Amino acid sequence: MFKTKILKTFCTQALITLSIAGLGLAISGAASARAISFASSTPPTNTSYNRVLKWWSDELEKRSDGELSLNIHYMGSLVKLKDAVDGVSSGVADAGYVIPAYSQARMPLHYLSTTGVGTGDQYVAMEAWRRMYDRFPELKEELDRNNMVYLSHYSIGPSVLLSKNRPYYTPDDLKGDKIRLASRWARAAEQGGWNVATVNLTFPDIYTALERGTIDGAQSYLNLVIPYRHHEIANYVIEPNLGQQTNIVVMNKRVYENLSEKSKKALKSLQDELLLREAREDLIDSKNSRDELTNDKKYPTKVIRLNAEQRRSWAKAVSQADEDVVGRLAKRNPAAPKIYKAYMAEIDKVEKEVEENGYPWDRK
Repeated sequence: MFKTKILKTFCTQALITLSIAGLGLAISGAASARAISFASSTPPTNTSYNRVLKWWSDELEKRSDGELSLNIHYMGSLVKLKDAVDGVSSGVADAGYVIPAYSQARMPLHYLSTTGVGTGDQYVAMEAWRRMYDRFPELKEELDRNNMVYLSHYSIGPSVLLSKNRPYYTPDDLKGDKIRLASRWARAAEQGGWNVATVNLTFPDIYTALERGTIDGAQSYLNLVIPYRHHEIANYVIEPNLGQQTNIVVMNKRVYENLSEKSKKALKSLQDELLLREAREDLIDSKNSRDELTNDKKYPTKVIRLNAEQRRSWAKAVSQADEDVVGRLAKRNPAAPKIYKAYMAEIDKVEKEVEENGYPWDRK
């Protein structure tokens, strides 16, 4: 009987030990899973970027065996778009996309990824910029200084000119209107003597400004007109087809360094496919956006593609502004001119590759 009691006590202690060990393993497993807080300023609508972001999150979770996923914070709810660099750098957000135009002092070299002239083709711009990371270590060094790690980048495509009262075919059509212009175009307006009152606004504020009459028009992006509901106010969308905007997807460096090797490998393995998916989806969205804007029953909007002569009237001033931007950025980082020159040359090269062979996803 005494032996039986000892045996029961031993078994009970063993079960307790095993239970504690099992609990420890469960806690350890839970602790190793990381939901990355991802800052996004876009609304949670059916856009190319949101679709690809969802795919990316799912794939990260699969390839990391559940260690890594994204917790996406939409509409600037985690950090405001203009503060995204500070937000990711400080760790308020683990990761997110940043617009170098809003942080030119901290990211002068990455601001070069956005162009005022040249192609508006999303794939061409994205592939050309991807090759810059292979050639110029200065880009990584710039991110290091900002406590950030590169994850990806994407082009939101060519800018468009929105207007309420009349289409802006050429600068002569501005006629003193109050217009929100991106920095390059605002500089072009000043240099070209355009009759326009430029208004400085962050992108999410365009709708309210148009609605209240604070502005008469704005520079937007074709694929963002519907998600941001700009077509509810604007009656015209003009496509100059000059340049494009590239956003950079980054992660806080400390957060990245604390990830497991498996999670880092998952991020790395998805980079190329992520770029291709985003480019392909964005090109599809561009075509669909034109159709939807034109055929919207409640808010039909006239989409106008400029002819060569009209494009030249805009391009002349914008080209000079682009060069001036590079000169200004060179004062912050002397590598700016060589990177810009290489980037524009690579854009031409990739454009020819597409003309000759088609897009990568169409090649057999």
